[in-house]
Amino acid sequence: MNLSAKTIRFKNITKIDLHPLAKKLYELIIEAYVTGGQEEYLKLISDRFDCYPSLPIHNVSLISKGANKYLLIGGCFSPLFNLRELNESNTLFLSYKTSKDNTNTEHKKRIEKDFNQDVVDFIFMDFIRSMSLISLKRPGSIESALRKITQDYNSSIWNEVFDNRRNYLRQADYSELLDMDRNTIKNHSNPL
Repeated sequence: MNLSAKTIRFKNITKIDLHPLAKKLYELIIEAYVTGGQEEYLKLISDRFDCYPSLPIHNVSLISKGANKYLLIGGCFSPLFNLRELNESNTLFLSYKTSKDNTNTEHKKRIEKDFNQDVVDFIFMDFIRSMSLISLKRPGSIESALRKITQDYNSSIWNEVFDNRRNYLRQADYSELLDMDRNTIKNHSNPL
């Protein structure tokens, strides 16, 4: 990846939205908690950290989309995450950009395409890291939707991380990531 980062300051006029891929993956994680009957856990874990409003419990990654406008690409795959609660006191903000130089118009288009792919790869890597840490009771409930998303957003991350020939997450890879038997993953996809 050819990304470089710098810490930025949050201003009251700063507008942050989730990148479309990050939004889909975040919604899948929340859906998995709900499907696993963990709504109470979501509330409990969120409330537990409300007593530390000035402690930076979030570390989010952003890309600029103009003056004071950003898309969030990392740091959102956690039950603690709440986009509306991010502020200067509780969040460290890292803004990413391409580390390549844009010299001419043709070169700029190629760099932008490469940067967009690096962003997709970055989001998937952050998701992989987060999935290995979270405590879902029925993680298999999101496997088929996750596979579809990874097919829609093509990334070589999957074959690099899991040593397969496909550019999407397979059920075998997902069960390896979670250290679960494939049959368990398959059984989770059935309603309770």
